[in-house]
Amino acid sequence: MKRVLVFIFLVSMFFILGCNDSEISDYDDTDVAAIVRGEEITVGDLRFLYPDDKLFEFLDGTIKAKLAEQEVKNLNLDVSQELQEIQETKSIVGTYPAEDDDSEYANAAREFADAQSAKLGLDPEEYFEKHYEKTQETSVYVTAYIEEMLGKPKDIGEGYTEKANKLLDNLLEENEDEIQILIK
Repeated sequence: MKRVLVFIFLVSMFFILGCNDSEISDYDDTDVAAIVRGEEITVGDLRFLYPDDKLFEFLDGTIKAKLAEQEVKNLNLDVSQELQEIQETKSIVGTYPAEDDDSEYANAAREFADAQSAKLGLDPEEYFEKHYEKTQETSVYVTAYIEEMLGKPKDIGEGYTEKANKLLDNLLEENEDEIQILIK
């Protein structure tokens, strides 16, 4: 249940409305999209996670997630158990939906994985598992940072999501001098 709530939180956190003049097709996978405190986020990193028509929309959220990951490492927070759980559960939770599963989720997941895997030259099942692993790892770092700074959701209660988003917005603002966005 906690993973579902974290996933919903991340999706809402990453949803940023915006329009851009450039097309993502103007960029190669190796092009650097952003540099966050010296760490590069490539166009390929973004393409792995999101459909091309959403890359620009999700860039700010990806930068916030990278900052949260860096903070967790700087604070020496131990997330090894959570990362190990991802490895242990990915063969159960992170598997490509069966073809006989006609649920809305399964159909959407297959459609997304099929499109992304074709674009990246991967098998859909392999892509789905790697995508699951990467998004869950990101979730672990973001959750660890937020809980370190705010406490657990049950401790805060109502308004936790808003406070968490504000925390990440502040982290972005505090580090704006150490962030370069190279695609527009």
